[in-house]
Amino acid sequence: MIKGALFDIDNTLFSHRLHRVPKATIRALKKLKEKGIKTGVCTSRAIAEMSSIPSYLLDLIDCKIIGTGAITMIDNQYFKSYTLDQDHVKAYIRYFKENNISYHYTDVNGDLFYWGNMDKVKSGQYLRHVSEAKIKEYEDEEITNLFYYEASDEQVKYIDTINPDTVISKWGNSGNICASLVDKSFGLLKFCQMYSLTTDEVLAAGDGINDDVMLEMAGIGLATDDATENTKKAADYIMKKSIDDGGLYDALVDLKIIEEDEYKPKMFVFDNDSTLFDHSIHKFRPKSLKALKQLKKKGYVLCMNTSRSLAETYNIPKAAMDLMDVIILLDGAYIIYKDHTDVTYFNENKIDKLISFMDKNDMTYRYALGDGNGYLNREDSSHEAIFERLYGMVPPIKHYEGERVAQLLYYADGELRDRLVDLAIEEENSILKGAGEISPAGCSKGQAMLRVAKQYGFHKQDIVAFGDSGNDIDMMERAGLGIAMGNGSAECRQMADYVTEDISDEGLYKALLRFGFVEEIK
Repeated sequence: MIKGALFDIDNTLFSHRLHRVPKATIRALKKLKEKGIKTGVCTSRAIAEMSSIPSYLLDLIDCKIIGTGAITMIDNQYFKSYTLDQDHVKAYIRYFKENNISYHYTDVNGDLFYWGNMDKVKSGQYLRHVSEAKIKEYEDEEITNLFYYEASDEQVKYIDTINPDTVISKWGNSGNICASLVDKSFGLLKFCQMYSLTTDEVLAAGDGINDDVMLEMAGIGLATDDATENTKKAADYIMKKSIDDGGLYDALVDLKIIEEDEYKPKMFVFDNDSTLFDHSIHKFRPKSLKALKQLKKKGYVLCMNTSRSLAETYNIPKAAMDLMDVIILLDGAYIIYKDHTDVTYFNENKIDKLISFMDKNDMTYRYALGDGNGYLNREDSSHEAIFERLYGMVPPIKHYEGERVAQLLYYADGELRDRLVDLAIEEENSILKGAGEISPAGCSKGQAMLRVAKQYGFHKQDIVAFGDSGNDIDMMERAGLGIAMGNGSAECRQMADYVTEDISDEGLYKALLRFGFVEEIK
């Protein structure tokens, strides 16, 4: 039975691709805490490098093993520091100076000092996790860690001979030197000692070479999907997804260390493009369409939530449209119920200012009206081609003539887009690649979804929402369960409760199947 979980930090808990801890990872740690499982981190970082770790992560951690096992801390209290033999340290430092090898060291107070190539420090290639580098040559202090940078292959070989009893954790031609026998497996033993655990009662997770010994010693060794090959060989289980996409959370569920939340939804809300509608085949995926039919037959309320206008639903299969109890268009400004339609318009003065700005700056835009139609303000072959490719139609060309407008889709980026967003600051803005959408205040996908739910007497916890892009995040966060498509944007995936497979791999169906909302489709 697993009673403790010990994690490497970098690219195991903290994603350097996202520059944050993924939402699903935080959920996993909270579930471990709820079950009474002790949590720890075992990292090569020095204490001075821990300041860049977000507090919302460290608040979920019971024990910190710092410096590849050299220091043990609980609630910022030191329990034990293991120092290097000073004669060996002097030998290392002497060799570094003779060969112009940069290094940093950590003293017994946890302070970190650097000596060497300042250009590397200033460029962020060294000490990127330290807010301010302290520059000082080694002066015979007692130290827990000695880290050298970018030695040559021959120099690395020689460094290994200075104290053969020391296992040096290496990243390419850089390395972290600890006291003899101190490595991450030693850190695992200290974690066990702190909480009276056996190694068989601990799950350990990591991604790099210095994690191998920790994974091998633990009861369950867990490697990230992009771990080194040696680390994967040392592991008992390899994550099936990246940590960005909830790989750690899914692994802990698969290993039955934590339980998946039980969801009992009453309403399903779907973005359309690249969530339901696959543009590579210009239709819905077969199993996804069948899954929608299953949901409908089970009595769930189904809702499509898209930024398209009604006219732009031209190429959406009628069979799919007929399954929907409600269709939300124009990011929430246009809602079609079975017996009526709700339309929200811009204030007339506001829309005049926005369109005047776009006209003065020679921008292409599409404005949508309350009759379901949208119009391009001018001929523009490149953007007309986008409409044809995505929607199978091109809006008519007509200059704005003072009509009541429900939504704007414009094409711009950079400073021009920023100026338009500032002008529309009181409205709802969605930033897209090379474009943007502006809807009246209060009209976002998420707010519209909740308005529809209220009509049925539903609450947040009754909703499951699927999406793939930035304008879906608001919707997914307001749902009880937000599911991102594997083909979705990084921003969308990182904010989801669960990330499913790509649309081309029937991601929508597979997510519905995983959570037990539909039965398997052959």
